[in-house]
Amino acid sequence: MQLSIKCDGCGTDLTYQSGTKNLVCSYCNHQLSIADADAANEANRELNLEEYLQNYAQQNPPVERRVISCKSCGAQTELAEHQQAGNCPFCATAYVFSQAESARLIKPQGLLPFQITQQQAAASVQEWLRGLWFAPNKLKRQATQLDKMRGIYLPFWTYDCATATRYRGERGERYSETVMEKDAQGNPVARAVSKIRWHSASGAFESDFDDVLIPASKSLPEDLLASLVPWDLTALVDYQDNYLAGYITESYQVELKTGYQQAQVIIDDRLRAEVRQRIGGDEQRISSINTHYLNASFKHILLPVWVSAYRFGDQSYQLIVNARTGAVQGKRPWSWVKIASLVLGICGAIVLGIFLAGQGGSAPPTP
Repeated sequence: MQLSIKCDGCGTDLTYQSGTKNLVCSYCNHQLSIADADAANEANRELNLEEYLQNYAQQNPPVERRVISCKSCGAQTELAEHQQAGNCPFCATAYVFSQAESARLIKPQGLLPFQITQQQAAASVQEWLRGLWFAPNKLKRQATQLDKMRGIYLPFWTYDCATATRYRGERGERYSETVMEKDAQGNPVARAVSKIRWHSASGAFESDFDDVLIPASKSLPEDLLASLVPWDLTALVDYQDNYLAGYITESYQVELKTGYQQAQVIIDDRLRAEVRQRIGGDEQRISSINTHYLNASFKHILLPVWVSAYRFGDQSYQLIVNARTGAVQGKRPWSWVKIASLVLGICGAIVLGIFLAGQGGSAPPTP
């Protein structure tokens, strides 16, 4: 969805101005202040997960949105009321919005407003491109056309919970023993052998987890989404439509319950690392871990990125900029001509070195 708010002065669409609490008109420069809603503090209100799942509609009535799914990458984009055609912001595929369907979605509680402007994001991308090795020359020329870079709010879930864990395992402590062996001539030789002495270990502990962040989008590769951290979640503001003015909002594709299951995988990995630390020793064996999850809660939030989708050859590539920090992540093509040239150069240097070594280190005589 790209929210449209008209300027009182000239009727042009207003856009949220990155890093401020203002909407600005690109034509007459008229500004409209976004009213503070901090008193409500909805952005930091945790919703009880179990109660919400049991009473889905009553807890926080979902909102109706027009959503279209890209047939190429699967992105689900929320649409403005009269929007009929355009390109997918994630893969640049053209689509027609007449195929859009209505969806009942959980309304976000909070968001991080855009802090980095489009110009700053473009400058970050240019710096990133200059640091690429073995990139095709055409890529840098093509990717400099960053006027199509789009600001997008991505959906995320955050989960809080308490855990109670019991574990059993073994602690391994290394030690050395001297053994006598015979060498090839049959003479006795002393040799130190490393061994491990195992001791039973068990225990119980409690942990609290706060804001375990789960992407609710499937439109971008998981490794790119994961690399966008850190996010300054302490700066979340209450959700207001005005912050969306001039930007695209993606609908979540990962459902609330599925997101919690993914969060539990992350938490289980952290608990396993904690168990190993508690067992101690040089090595650890874990025979069992039993964890009870308590008081699970969640928030639905939106986080800002700049996305540039471009096609190079027959492939689609994406560049993503964290719109809070300016950090750039992206997929890129490789120039196999440059790589082959480097390999041939290295092979040539090796052959020359072998030839010179065979000549006693002297260069061939000059005719």
